[in-house]
Amino acid sequence: MSNKFQSYDHEVAVFDDIMIPMRDGSRMCAVITFPAKDGKVDFTKKYPVVLNRTGYRATSTLGYGAWPSWCMEEFSTADGYASMVISGRGTYHSEGQMHPLCDEGWGQDGCPDRGGWGVHKDGIDAINWILKQPWCNGQIATYGISWMGASQLLPWLADNKCGISTSFIFAPAVNSGHRDWGYTNGFFTLKLQLIWALQMFKGELERYPLAVVEAIRKEEEIIGKIPELVTEHIAYAEKLVREFVPKYGVLNLPVFRHIRFWRKWVENRENMDFFSYNDTTERPHAFNKPLLFMTGYNDVFTLNAVKAYEQAVKDAPTQEIADGHRLVLSPYNHVGVRMSDNPEYITSTMTDHPSMILSWSDRQLRNIPCEVFDKGKALIFVQGEERWRAEKSWPIADTQYTEFYLHSNGNANTSSGDGVLSTEKPVAEAVDTYKADPANPAPSICDNDLMMGGYGDVSAAEGREDMLVYTTPVLEEDTEITGWVNATLYASTSATDSDFIMRLVDVFPDGKARHLTMGGCRGRYRKDRRAPEAMIPGQIEKLELPMHVTSCMFKKGHRIRVEVISAASPLWDVNPNAFVDLNTCTAKDYVIANQTIYHDAEHPSSITLPIIPTNHEAEWLEWPFEASVTGGVHEGEMMIPGFDVTRLMSKLQKTIIDADELPRVD
Repeated sequence: MSNKFQSYDHEVAVFDDIMIPMRDGSRMCAVITFPAKDGKVDFTKKYPVVLNRTGYRATSTLGYGAWPSWCMEEFSTADGYASMVISGRGTYHSEGQMHPLCDEGWGQDGCPDRGGWGVHKDGIDAINWILKQPWCNGQIATYGISWMGASQLLPWLADNKCGISTSFIFAPAVNSGHRDWGYTNGFFTLKLQLIWALQMFKGELERYPLAVVEAIRKEEEIIGKIPELVTEHIAYAEKLVREFVPKYGVLNLPVFRHIRFWRKWVENRENMDFFSYNDTTERPHAFNKPLLFMTGYNDVFTLNAVKAYEQAVKDAPTQEIADGHRLVLSPYNHVGVRMSDNPEYITSTMTDHPSMILSWSDRQLRNIPCEVFDKGKALIFVQGEERWRAEKSWPIADTQYTEFYLHSNGNANTSSGDGVLSTEKPVAEAVDTYKADPANPAPSICDNDLMMGGYGDVSAAEGREDMLVYTTPVLEEDTEITGWVNATLYASTSATDSDFIMRLVDVFPDGKARHLTMGGCRGRYRKDRRAPEAMIPGQIEKLELPMHVTSCMFKKGHRIRVEVISAASPLWDVNPNAFVDLNTCTAKDYVIANQTIYHDAEHPSSITLPIIPTNHEAEWLEWPFEASVTGGVHEGEMMIPGFDVTRLMSKLQKTIIDADELPRVD
């Protein structure tokens, strides 16, 4: 596939700091880029608009293509679009107070009062403003990942005829109360929240009262200076989890305790109604246009994207629209990179996102064919096989959901133990036990974390005595799993609360054990997240452990493995193993729990794997958006230290025009 977006020798005109009025009088800051000639825009023409609404800075002064806009200003204007990036409420130069991902969709309609959170409809207001501009041809295509994925999806759910023509919704940061973003099955996504809060708070600090700023400056002497924390955010988040959270608790953590949105997230841990401002699960997905949903198996928002696609198909107002939606499942983590200890698994999988976005937009807005989107409704990357494939349906219609049961003689601890995984049901077997110490929690190595998720080796952690390991015999033929993975665990604990987590792993002949997906259950929430209940020491509980989707071809000679642990730190907050306040508890509340896992006829602990039959019919693809094929860029490049985005626009001719010269209707 040739890439028509490789040429950057066109002209653009940039209108910076355009202030767009919202219905409450606040103004949001935007940068708008047009194709130009001799430094001028032909405003006798009307342009389709490619729109990104972001919680991060929208300004040309940062340099085009600053993540996460994927250099779309260059690519879209080369294809005849106008490009528009709008900063969300309370970020950069936009007015108002930032309530993360609260003001993008339906506002207060149908939601409980949250003390000023989520009352605005900025997404709808911004779209309506664009549609009435004299230079807009009435077509808007939106794109973006994470915050920008959410700011696309939420307006659609606020009004299924919201004025957007199509969207490229990449890993949307929605459902913050229970799916991935703030909490996953009741686990607080601690490392992610620490990293993100630091990054956003750095820019928000100037909006805080002086007395609060002074208090924060004093507390910086305890945990470190904010700019330094942001620079070393991954390492420092891990230090915060290891050293300071056990000392102060998550609610009273120095500096963080002053961050408005941090306190709201933590204080409402069990108040699910608070998070209704971006809870998409109860709203019809009856979109009137086909949308493209994309995510990676190791993205922190995998669940959100896949569930949104599935519900969009289910709720579609017509079969034509249902058939028009597309799902793309990649091997990436949240920053568009495939993490692995094997470079061969990385080099051939990088996707040129701008080419994909504009190919989809051209298909929907201009009826320009793009063959790969006609191949199937789901385009998936099969790990292990290391190839893309087109599927006629998602979930795959002929999937054989198969129970694999845990077995042992009572010594499944570590990968050297006697744990076995097989399709044979257990009859009478000894239990497995281990101790879970919150002060020395099992690590979240290569799990679906914000930065580190990937097809990487986790074998180094499998020597821990607080990990149970169950493995199949060597596979005699290739075995593919593709789809949703779930597990059922029969367990008891000596504590009044505890966590039980399971990982799925691909074991190579050389002993490497590569992570695929995981899920868990927090004991106190085993019955109802809204009504936590202490566990009864010694009582056997049937625990459901929902996992993410994945796709992997376990090659002949490999083995399938599951690991059972009681922590995944620093990805998720550590359970103190006591029925105490999770927001304020500290190391003094920690209890070492004796855990027991059962696998017998009455308690058949198992994992349910979506096996794809060997005679499954599907089309393997030459991926047309591979960066090495198109010569384009992928998001991961934006995150590589020292990456020089100017190489993509060395021939681009840019003219900055005063905002007052933009024809507009307010």
